[in-house]
Amino acid sequence: MKIVTWNCNLNFAKKYEHIEYMDADVCIIQECEKLNEDYFPNSKFFWTGRIEKKGLGILIKNGSACLDSSHNQDLINFLPIRSDNLKILGVWAYNHRAKKFGDNVSGETIKAIEFYKEWLSDGELPCVFGGDFNNSVIWDKPNNKNNFQSINTHLESLGFTSAYHANTDDDFGCEESATFFHTKQKSKKYHIDYLYLKSLELSYVELGKYEDWINLSDHSPLIVRCNNLN
Repeated sequence: MKIVTWNCNLNFAKKYEHIEYMDADVCIIQECEKLNEDYFPNSKFFWTGRIEKKGLGILIKNGSACLDSSHNQDLINFLPIRSDNLKILGVWAYNHRAKKFGDNVSGETIKAIEFYKEWLSDGELPCVFGGDFNNSVIWDKPNNKNNFQSINTHLESLGFTSAYHANTDDDFGCEESATFFHTKQKSKKYHIDYLYLKSLELSYVELGKYEDWINLSDHSPLIVRCNNLN
């Protein structure tokens, strides 16, 4: 099974061909537009967001999949999907920006972990928790509940492991490879996109190269393959 997360920086339908060749089973796409569930051939597309041209989408190839009944639209933007053999909680963390949609909404990853904790803990199926977290330990501040260190600790306590870090042994905040290039400048690089895996056997991890993706987005895709799922 191959899993991809990519912040496409708008207009996913026009950029889909650049992802299609990867032949991924699951694509978690941030900053994408709302599209029909059957928009892409031989796949199902799920979407959540408050802005129709810029939300979170999950593309599931073949097989059956559905939006889980636990979906909380007041958590922006987190999307729980259940397929035949996998559960996916897609992430495009809106963090403090979610407050513009009302005091009852949140874009914090830590609150999504707390809300979906039981769903994530259920060992019925392997699980992926991944996407654009808009976060890193380099920005952690004292007493901030949504610090990345806190997010990582909570996920690890639920049995999740960051695929990139398990594959490279890089320390969080000291990643050799970046996923985001602020204002598209190569010198302003950060690692803020993650794929956390639970009960999945990691085969390999790949990051798209800056030169190959910068004309399409300020993010590069993160690609993971797992052995124990077809």
